[in-house]
Amino acid sequence: MKTAVITGGNSGMGKATAQLLALKGYRIIIHGRNEQKTNEALNEIKSFSGNNNIEAVCGDLSSIAGMKKIIAAIQFKTDVVDVLVLSTGVILPKRLETEDGMEMHFAVQYLCRFAIVQGLMPQLQKSSFARIVQVGAFVSSSAKIYFDDFSLKNNYGMFRAMGQGMLGNHLFVQEFAKRIANDKIVMNIMHVGIANTEAARSQNFLIRFLLKIVGKNSLISAKNIIYLADNDEATFSGFFLNEPGRPKKKIHIELDSSVAEKLWNKSMGLIS
Repeated sequence: MKTAVITGGNSGMGKATAQLLALKGYRIIIHGRNEQKTNEALNEIKSFSGNNNIEAVCGDLSSIAGMKKIIAAIQFKTDVVDVLVLSTGVILPKRLETEDGMEMHFAVQYLCRFAIVQGLMPQLQKSSFARIVQVGAFVSSSAKIYFDDFSLKNNYGMFRAMGQGMLGNHLFVQEFAKRIANDKIVMNIMHVGIANTEAARSQNFLIRFLLKIVGKNSLISAKNIIYLADNDEATFSGFFLNEPGRPKKKIHIELDSSVAEKLWNKSMGLIS
């Protein structure tokens, strides 16, 4: 039985992915920040799939200490990770700072994903073929990494913060594929499209209402994730699946390699 770990697995795309992989017979470990909500999601996944091999770990991934706690909790539950789905994310209109002094988008959208992958590498390496899937979106043309001010203390803007986080994830995928250049562990990122999830829970009523109207059901939007996680054809690494619902449409990520390497090294320093 294969084991799938899903961060942000108690709602939205993460929970939908857990439901669909559970239907395929995976052992599932979901992560969620809120214990009650996560346990409710765990029971819902079991009921949906008829699969009782569903477990949960709870904790806040916005802090370095929280990231390390979750990594340790996952390591306690499993020696092998075959699929790792990274679906944490927030959309915040105002700047929030973590207990480490980091900007919240940077910590939750990017850095915790980087930390989870690094922390679980021993478990991923024990899989016969491990797949890492990042839930993401396009990178805007104006996005950049603010190496001198990751936390955007001097020039915060919601779209600027979101852009830095998403660009960070694309650079991470590119650099990972370069550094882990073998057929045993792959990482890719996929575009979720407009999905009705809780990532925008901090937005105003109008935006949340519009998402409910135009956003796709998470189970439909998870199609690309399942393809990357479970399809025998998905053996490539370093790609962006850019069209929601069309898993075979993909773009090789080719961003500035010097920026990707610098971000990797800086991130290692932040989580150490």
